[in-house]
Amino acid sequence: MSNAIFSIEERLARWILMAHDRLDGDELLLTHDFLAIMLGTTRSGVTLAMQALEGHGAISAKRARIIVQNRAILCKLAGASYGPAEAEYERLIGPFRRKTAPAAG
Repeated sequence: MSNAIFSIEERLARWILMAHDRLDGDELLLTHDFLAIMLGTTRSGVTLAMQALEGHGAISAKRARIIVQNRAILCKLAGASYGPAEAEYERLIGPFRRKTAPAAG
């Protein structure tokens, strides 16, 4: 449903946030081609959306590599496309991210 009502930038921000939720660290190894398939758009559309997210300081992107620079900005850019479903998932199943263990000492 989000593909029908949200912009490519909002959908890309959401997809990056969802991938970030499930990984340790801020680096995502994803190609523009893969993201185009996942978002139901063209590779050039992903490139333009990626440049927009970079312009806002949310991410930095190089060939097949995205680094989340500012998650709060990314959430703002995703708008209403990100949040409600993720909150319900966490309510029903639990958190996406693993809790980091305290340092031994």
